[in-house]
Amino acid sequence: MVFFVLNERLKELNISQTKFAKQTNVRPNTINDMCNNVTKRIEVTTINKILMGLNKLGDREYSITDIIKYENE
Repeated sequence: MVFFVLNERLKELNISQTKFAKQTNVRPNTINDMCNNVTKRIEVTTINKILMGLNKLGDREYSITDIIKYENE
């Protein structure tokens, strides 16, 4: 099962979903859906924007495995 853990990253960085959406130019509803793990599909360009935003804010390098996880059911 694939699931999103963006909310955990935003908490680590102490930034709200709304502020992060504005900084990354990603629709707030898209960020909210990812944080609540209800996203059905996502564009690669959106993932790129999110990772670039996290990397600007954080003190470490973020990768796709920091926002998307997979667990075998």
